[in-house]
Amino acid sequence: MGITIHFKGQITNLNLIPRLPEEMVDICQAMGWKYHLWNEDLNRPCDARLVHHENRAEIIGHLPLQGISINIDEKNESLDILFNPARKLSNFMREIMVLEGSLEKDFAWNFTKTQFGKVDSHIATVNLLKYIRAKYVPDLEVIDEGGYWETEDKNTLLEKRGFIFNKINQLENALSSIEIPPDSSPDEIINKLEEVLTKLQQSPPIQDQ
Repeated sequence: MGITIHFKGQITNLNLIPRLPEEMVDICQAMGWKYHLWNEDLNRPCDARLVHHENRAEIIGHLPLQGISINIDEKNESLDILFNPARKLSNFMREIMVLEGSLEKDFAWNFTKTQFGKVDSHIATVNLLKYIRAKYVPDLEVIDEGGYWETEDKNTLLEKRGFIFNKINQLENALSSIEIPPDSSPDEIINKLEEVLTKLQQSPPIQDQ
């Protein structure tokens, strides 16, 4: 649950890939955004894998991706503008999952969640994607769960964010109110959770104050 921006597309020419991050760096520095550049060898095949440790996961191996990761808001996920050898926008996990066979190669959606950051950060993310579409990725497709990509209406975005926050609060309150006896079986716990979630779906949303 949360507002996420999904996007996919491919850059018109591989020769443009170095130019896009350079321009994004200028924008990031002007706006005070943090960023990280990626410049891995696109001619070397992907052999990366995800290795799980006790308290963390680590990517080991080569990921043929070039581009930039931008942190517009510390409470948002980074906006990863990364391209693979096929010129498609991609990301680390997508490349690994395609290599493992757990994701179809043509499934090209990337995403960044903006739910917990500032409203203006969501707007800045959308505006940046519109700039990238106009100059580098003309076939860029975007699904904005906040509705700003289509409407450019800040009030619509605020309404959608308010709705999601209300639902999150309702869910937290509902889960915290559950009383489960210590000797409950797994099936009894699942049934109790389903009962609470069903009631939550049927209840009207809390209105913003």
